[in-house]
Amino acid sequence: MDARPSAGAVAQNEATLARAAVLFRCGGLAEIALVVGFDGPHYGDRLWEAVALAVAVFAEGAVLCAACLRARRIRPAWALADAWFIAAVLLVGAIITRQPHPRLYFAYPYSIISSVAFGVALRRLRTVIGATALLAVADAFASAYWHGDPAMNLTLNALTYVPNTLVAFLVSRRMRTTARELDESRIREAELARDRERARHARILHDRILQTMEELARGPWIADREFRMRVAEETAWLRALVEGGPDTDGDLIGLLQGVVARKARDGLRVEFNGTMLTESPEWRSLGGSVCAALAGAAEEALTNVAKHAGVSTAVLRVGAEPGVLTLSVVDQGCGFDPSAEHRGVGLAQSVQGRIAEIGGTVLIDSAPEAGTYIEITLPLPAAARP
Repeated sequence: MDARPSAGAVAQNEATLARAAVLFRCGGLAEIALVVGFDGPHYGDRLWEAVALAVAVFAEGAVLCAACLRARRIRPAWALADAWFIAAVLLVGAIITRQPHPRLYFAYPYSIISSVAFGVALRRLRTVIGATALLAVADAFASAYWHGDPAMNLTLNALTYVPNTLVAFLVSRRMRTTARELDESRIREAELARDRERARHARILHDRILQTMEELARGPWIADREFRMRVAEETAWLRALVEGGPDTDGDLIGLLQGVVARKARDGLRVEFNGTMLTESPEWRSLGGSVCAALAGAAEEALTNVAKHAGVSTAVLRVGAEPGVLTLSVVDQGCGFDPSAEHRGVGLAQSVQGRIAEIGGTVLIDSAPEAGTYIEITLPLPAAARP
């Protein structure tokens, strides 16, 4: 079961960074509105060109801000597209405000404010430097070619982008690292809590249930010898599970063979096929608790066959492919409608619940008078993959 919080620190941090980028962009748009509103008449015959450019900038900024707020993050692809758009705005703005109206040039201050978003959104330093260089080159070319600015002004203007993007990048990276560490700490805390709960349950089983079962298996209270042996066998298995004995050391095939043997004593003949598993080494990295969960889920599925399917045979298959282990239980019984019929605690908790806890999924395919197919898939640890 995934212990990651549904709204963890990483997601909250991304939302905060996105809102910060949106606020900076709103400030830049407000500055454009003030420049065009107060100094618009000085544009003369270029007023409508300036207004058209301002409208385009507002439209692009509104779309970007809305997307960031909706997604609760600012995606790197959006930031790169925005960088090219702002570079184009620098060039077009320089053409509109060329002599004799250089003081009405609003594109440069807008690009300075907007550049903060590149440091927030882009995850790699070289990408941040590239976006910064794009704005610096576009502004330098526009200022030199259409405005005729001196080299000193070009250099200072280009360097002004650097603190915005780099500081935003460093702060954002630190915030992301802290958020990730916080989420990982929460996951470890949840895992420790589960381990403590399991240990408590193990103590209860050891101190009460196990002693009672062992006393029943040894004493004269059960007259039927085979049933007494069955109780002794189940008691030994439970003790191994609680104390971490040899039955829980990752021997999945052995565990499944034990399941098949127990079902045979109950009157259900199970055809077991584990050839595909024995031919693959990947599954051997699975831990004892994972193997026990798989075996327990298989046993519960077979118990449902014995109780409800109305047949005396079933098929149990297990195999491993690159990166995934598959376990299936098939019967040709009466079947049921998974969408309409209550499957009870057996399938919902003992099968799906325990498989979800180890990170697997369960597929249940059945129909009335068509049998039942249950397939369990479990991703194998990456370290075990060839």
